[in-house]
Amino acid sequence: MLSLRDALESALVENPDDLATHYAYADYLQEQGDPRGEFIQVQLALEDPQRSEAECRKLQARANELLQEHQREWVGVLADELLGTIDGEAEYWSERERPYAIRFARGWLDHIVRFTDNLRHSDLGRLMCHAPETRLLRSLVLERDEGTVEELVHSPFLGNLRILQLGSRIRQTEEFELLIDPLSQVDTLVAKLPRLEQLHLFGEVELTSRLFSLPNLTNLRVLQVSQLADHRFLSYLAANPALGNLTHLWLRSWASRQAVDLAGVRAILQSPHLRSLTHLQLHRSDLGDVGCTEIVTSGILKRLKVLDLRHGEITDAGARILADCPDLRRLELLDIERNALTQTGIDILRRVLGPALRGDNQQTLEELAQRQYLYDEDFA
Repeated sequence: MLSLRDALESALVENPDDLATHYAYADYLQEQGDPRGEFIQVQLALEDPQRSEAECRKLQARANELLQEHQREWVGVLADELLGTIDGEAEYWSERERPYAIRFARGWLDHIVRFTDNLRHSDLGRLMCHAPETRLLRSLVLERDEGTVEELVHSPFLGNLRILQLGSRIRQTEEFELLIDPLSQVDTLVAKLPRLEQLHLFGEVELTSRLFSLPNLTNLRVLQVSQLADHRFLSYLAANPALGNLTHLWLRSWASRQAVDLAGVRAILQSPHLRSLTHLQLHRSDLGDVGCTEIVTSGILKRLKVLDLRHGEITDAGARILADCPDLRRLELLDIERNALTQTGIDILRRVLGPALRGDNQQTLEELAQRQYLYDEDFA
């Protein structure tokens, strides 16, 4: 028979968003003299929007005190990996050298980032397979892989994960994708994440048709793919009925120097399942003026708030096709930078969209003939 503690923890794993169970668990821990009960109550109190700034500062200070004293215990077998060893290694990590950042929410480990800058060997994947402390983990960012994904597929504790990012973007003058070593078994890992809401795939992630066809993606709202070398995957994505709640779709082709082709874009536009899309980004696409006609005739402009067509082959003719559609004015943003519009085409669109248009830094006809947009730096 389960103890009350085990029963409460099982209830939280079953329904992580149930605040009543979080409060009950906190009360139980406090009755047992466990300081984590107070920590949970403090973090729950910080979620109250009615709290004054002064109250929040006091609560946050107390949360920091409790973390300073007890977080090694609360991350369990992950303590040395995430926080440094007790013998003093953590004292010598500068902010840039620190391999990880972590965050707690409602008293549980909520967010882990593995930074790309630090070359220290990572045992994170192996350890997480034995870490029930990650049962309510909501966000995992792996800027470096080092076999972590391959190990994580064996973890029984990731059912609450909502955000998964593989690869990274770094900032110099702007943000852009950083290439990393190809990852394996991404589809196998994602198949084990029934609550996943955001999937961000940067770098040379190993993509498969199975990944885009998974039936467990019913909660996915945001999908970013930056290295789309094989655009046939878009047909699998468009045909997946599980993606009916997807609102943000960001597609970019970069390392392969191949454009996101019109056939793939057409599959997205004509999909009977992607009816919740409000944000669509197609970077480095050869959809061109013909693709503008496809966009208009698909009816997707009735739903979109943001359409990002940077780095492409659209000319003034495509601008006219878009501008002639009454639904274009529904957009909150149309970004058409680094295409091949003249000032005439930009003015046509600006008369419809006003400040909702971004159209600077167009290609010349010579650059378009050389498909220069495939080699431009692609800033997010």
